[in-house]
Amino acid sequence: MFEMSIVRIGLIILIAASLGAFWYLDTVFYHWDGVLPQPEEMVVETVPESSKNNTIFNKPKEFVPTNEWQIIQEGQLIPPGLHVQIDLQTGEKKAKLMEGNINNKSKYSLAITDSHKPENFIDPNRMPDNSHKFRSYEKLKDDLKDLNMTIKSDMDVMDELSRKFQEQMKVYEDSGKNLQNILTDLEYLLHQVDTAEVFAKNKGIQLIIIPCINSNSSYLKSQGALLLGSAASNNQKVQIASLENDVIPLLLKHIDNEFTFSVQKNCIFALSSITRRFPLAQKQLIDNNGIQIFMSVFKTPISKFNTKLKLKVTQLLEDLTIEIEDAKLTFKEETNKQLNIEAAERVRQYDNLHLKDKLVENGWYVYSNIHKDLS
Repeated sequence: MFEMSIVRIGLIILIAASLGAFWYLDTVFYHWDGVLPQPEEMVVETVPESSKNNTIFNKPKEFVPTNEWQIIQEGQLIPPGLHVQIDLQTGEKKAKLMEGNINNKSKYSLAITDSHKPENFIDPNRMPDNSHKFRSYEKLKDDLKDLNMTIKSDMDVMDELSRKFQEQMKVYEDSGKNLQNILTDLEYLLHQVDTAEVFAKNKGIQLIIIPCINSNSSYLKSQGALLLGSAASNNQKVQIASLENDVIPLLLKHIDNEFTFSVQKNCIFALSSITRRFPLAQKQLIDNNGIQIFMSVFKTPISKFNTKLKLKVTQLLEDLTIEIEDAKLTFKEETNKQLNIEAAERVRQYDNLHLKDKLVENGWYVYSNIHKDLS
């Protein structure tokens, strides 16, 4: 009796489950009960074996590029790096290897042609394509940056030079003022005999005066000669140092070739300080055509500045001739034996100069008389 109850309960559950399933299907798939096509109404398309073979074996042949143009078949794949032509009228496509670079696969080229033109047609107006040979300015800068190098355009160089010029002008202005102050202070100190002797001993003539006289600056030339004239004035040691350093030819050169009044004036002043009461220096002056150079001053056109130069030359030459007469007079009047010997030697040195003869040969007395009349 108990077993029959279990069976009945199981049937009831089964029936309830079936009804629930039907209800669910009816809700979700409202057309589930539509009539399905009969097997004879279903169309099954079969593919013939021949078509299967064509699908497998009739694929487009692999495109093998050469140096000659080849037609590209429909659906045929081509490798990269080829020169390709497309005819816009026929739609025909051709390809070949790039000229001059057969193995290069990294470049692409596409040409669209007119079918009415021959394949080997060359446009006479076409410019050669050199674009691959050039890189942009920015690209070059980036490439050279890796090599720790820099590239500059003309504008960059111009800007840099302009900046450097402005910097150097500032330095020159500052240094020029400093040089002027230094040379002015030196000139004041070298008037003192002891200071001038130390200056010459410390190679001041080689290190300061000669570089100034040899410079391209008229101001430095003038100041260098002024320094030398101040140091050598009545100072035998500086006179000797000047002679040893061959300063006299330099001074004469600037009197002859320089057209700046201050340079010529100070060079005459320096020569005057070096040669006074120093026969050896006077001999070097004569041997370096000093008399002829002095005479050239009188041949220049008369002007305010030339007149001053002529006066200075006249004063120097007259002082040198007076020195000779004074030396002879001292020799005659000197009673001290030792001093008399020294005076005799000085007279001998003056006689060897033949200064008066040189002056007469170069027309000095003519020029000096004319100049005296003008003054």
